[in-house]
Amino acid sequence: MRAFSSFYKRFLAAALCCLMLFPLAGCFGESRPEGADQQILFHLGEDPSTLDPQIADGFAARVAVEALYEGLVRLDENNEPYPGAAESWEVSSDGLTYTFHLREDAQWSKSIVTEDGETSSSSTPAPLTAADFVFAWQRAVDPSTGCPNADSFSVIQNGEAILQGQMSPDSLGVQAADDHTLVVTLENASGDFLNLTATAAFMPCQEAFFNWTSGRYGLEARYVCGNGPFAFSNSYSWDHEEGMALRRSSSYHGENEPLPASLELYTSTKAVDVSDPVEAVSGETVDLASLPSDQVDDAQGEELQVITQEMDAVWGLCFNTQDALLENADVRRIFVQTLPRETLLENLPANAQAAGDIIPSTFLWNGQSYREQAGSNLYLKQDDSVTQGLSSLLKRLDLESMPSITVLGPEGTQNMLNQMLITWNNSMGNYFNLETLSETDLEQRVKEGDFQAAVCALRSSSSTPVSLLSLFASTSEENPAHLQSQSYDQLLEQAASGGDSGLSALQQAETFLNEQAVFYPLYYTSRYYTANPTLTGVVIHPAGQGIDFIQAGKEG
Repeated sequence: MRAFSSFYKRFLAAALCCLMLFPLAGCFGESRPEGADQQILFHLGEDPSTLDPQIADGFAARVAVEALYEGLVRLDENNEPYPGAAESWEVSSDGLTYTFHLREDAQWSKSIVTEDGETSSSSTPAPLTAADFVFAWQRAVDPSTGCPNADSFSVIQNGEAILQGQMSPDSLGVQAADDHTLVVTLENASGDFLNLTATAAFMPCQEAFFNWTSGRYGLEARYVCGNGPFAFSNSYSWDHEEGMALRRSSSYHGENEPLPASLELYTSTKAVDVSDPVEAVSGETVDLASLPSDQVDDAQGEELQVITQEMDAVWGLCFNTQDALLENADVRRIFVQTLPRETLLENLPANAQAAGDIIPSTFLWNGQSYREQAGSNLYLKQDDSVTQGLSSLLKRLDLESMPSITVLGPEGTQNMLNQMLITWNNSMGNYFNLETLSETDLEQRVKEGDFQAAVCALRSSSSTPVSLLSLFASTSEENPAHLQSQSYDQLLEQAASGGDSGLSALQQAETFLNEQAVFYPLYYTSRYYTANPTLTGVVIHPAGQGIDFIQAGKEG
């Protein structure tokens, strides 16, 4: 039974006020679909450090930002764009110029901020304008902002030069032709650009409100001003120890009306216990919860919904390139090319599928399957003859034998890891070690560089090849191999600009990781959720990009 916390009491009071202030019919029309006007309960898993869209990162932040803000487009259940803050757009014949027409009734959730930095006495929400997008995008691409997804703006004219500090942010190829017309010029035609505009970094930002917050933008409910389908119930409805209480925004005008009356996003176990997600959903503590793969059968046995996001992560053998031994690519290749791939794939963890490539088949490039354009099964192939060069390699390294290393892996992969060790023991005449850890501990060890080799996961911040491969960039804080390669970084820069040259650069970058034995793909895993049987209309975006609750309802 859910604890009736102080947070929940405040939320309930705010929700009742909202129901009195905003009749259930809403401002979109008198007819309400079945399942509308419900309270939706979800556990984010953690409290976002910020809800500033230009620097927010991580799954929890993306879910909250999508509820509170809206980009030029939204993404449907097929990850296809449909009108968001822009009601329509045109694309030039060469694919380089996008002209977006904003909704004339689009508004912010709060009233205007005057020039002296005070909120005006007017109760009328501030209008959303094209200038709000210009300010947000220029801010995102400014290196001093520290936008974690700034590379996404490389597709826009001058974006890469700005990121490299060669041009000023106001040189970005975006301009407000008038209050309701935004013109964007790209470096190269990109079939993925519209989808990018639905992501957090591309959300608008009202400059006057941003300045008024004096560096506190996105840190508390009162310092958030969104244009999305939901808004904070009041200035105190973000409790960092418990969660966020959101209500349907009365100032929102979009393609679809928001169906939920309210959205409660828990951030800790202090508010609700979701340690057993099946029990939490079946007991109506929450309506939707992340589900470990080993509990899929349990959820189905309780007749709950099970939602699957295919190929959410790619797992593979990753080497610490800063290790004194494994910094050598020839050493890494011996460890990889002696592996009996077929035997390893016979010992996959439950609910995993074999991975022949670092970039999954679900990822798109210019609106089409990247794998169909780049080829498949590009992993470094087994070659038992590689050990013939072992003696000369050891001599070159001034070693008498191959030093023993320890390989880390997640719980459930011990059989696979044992097969690796048996092979290495036999082929290199030494004994090697393994250590299995929880996924959380494994991720931390890899992030800190406290490992030599590890079977670990790559999770992209978006379903684009550039995003996944950028994990290995020299400047990436999530770089699992701790790779420092100027040539690889240059390929990423070329890829980010899009076009045919971008595809070629992506192919070369992926080939680099394979042939240099930086990361050896083994298997893909999916992300699972379990949901209340009555829950409908929830859109879960791929690659951990977040969840859209705008059309969520409970039927029956």
